[in-house]
Amino acid sequence: MEWVIESGLTIGRAFLQPFIYLFVLFIFLSGYIRIKKDRKNIGSKVYSYFYEARYTLSISIMMGIGISILSIVGGFAFSLPFALLTGVIMLIAGIAGRFSWLSAGYTLSIAGLITAVIQLFGAAYLPAFMMEMFQDVHLIFIPFLIGMLLIAEAWQLSKVRSEETFPEYIDSGRGKKVGQHRIKKIMLIPFIALVPGGWLEPFADWWPLIDIGENSYGLILVPFLQGFEYVAKTRLPQQAGKWLAKWNLLLAFVILALSIAGYFVTWITYIALALALLGKEFIVYYYRNQEHNHAVYFQPHHQHLLVLGVIADTPAVDLGLVPGEQIVKVNDVKVSTEEEFYHAVNQNRAYCKISVRDLNGEIRFAQRALYEGEHYNLGILFVSK
Repeated sequence: MEWVIESGLTIGRAFLQPFIYLFVLFIFLSGYIRIKKDRKNIGSKVYSYFYEARYTLSISIMMGIGISILSIVGGFAFSLPFALLTGVIMLIAGIAGRFSWLSAGYTLSIAGLITAVIQLFGAAYLPAFMMEMFQDVHLIFIPFLIGMLLIAEAWQLSKVRSEETFPEYIDSGRGKKVGQHRIKKIMLIPFIALVPGGWLEPFADWWPLIDIGENSYGLILVPFLQGFEYVAKTRLPQQAGKWLAKWNLLLAFVILALSIAGYFVTWITYIALALALLGKEFIVYYYRNQEHNHAVYFQPHHQHLLVLGVIADTPAVDLGLVPGEQIVKVNDVKVSTEEEFYHAVNQNRAYCKISVRDLNGEIRFAQRALYEGEHYNLGILFVSK
């Protein structure tokens, strides 16, 4: 019966942690900055607020269930001081606008390394109460958690679709306007973990505890904040997502293997934490280096119009256009500039037929009735001369 009561109370304890509040803050801040930038560079917003969290629910729930089962079976404890330390690191990353740092490969690795230093060397420099706070942190759990959350990141990256990424205009080194896509997600992954009873009794001594060996534990729902951000300039965003997913998954498996070894040999846990941080930074550096050394994908062409993106809730969505496709004709008129496209559309303001070369190089036709007040360019973002 205690397990049933305790399971029901885990939800309330989620609000003792900073992650829910940081999620709300970051997703609003991200949307505000993005929409403000869109209106300045494009003339209107492309997607609404909170779009960074779209298509993340199913992966978050499935990964949360997996982490919950493994953490409880393994007897891993997640302490509130460690959650607060991780929250401070996330807050710094969010204020700096570096949402790429919200990956568990950064936040949990840094928090774990700080905790390891405190546990190993803090007794001579820190007050007793602070040492007591961090002694309850089960460091062997942190590499395991990093590995599982990196799998969630890789999974999300592998499923990236063109309508989930954010198109942007930038200036090339030669002064012409080119395009890129920002791959960006912020998600909450809820999982249940054990929390030492000593951290619950001061807040609510009536909450039931579960005895495991000589210690007492409560259950806590950890709505962990996870995020990532990458820029795709030299390839389609879905191709970049799959490349990044492969490398993040490899790093995840290495960290999970080390976390298992760390269960038996303590110092391997420290290696796992350091390797997670260095491995994540290597992936980011290697990816950016590739992007820097290859030609930009979204740049003007002389014989067609290249689609950079589509604005939500416009005719372009109904026409099924996706980034990377090429518009060859509009109403049977060849087009290669935005002006030519605009004039071809205005030949018939009641109906529009477009010839599109898709991502496989094949020609397809898209058509739709047009209505008064709709976007003058049908909501299509072009890369043109």
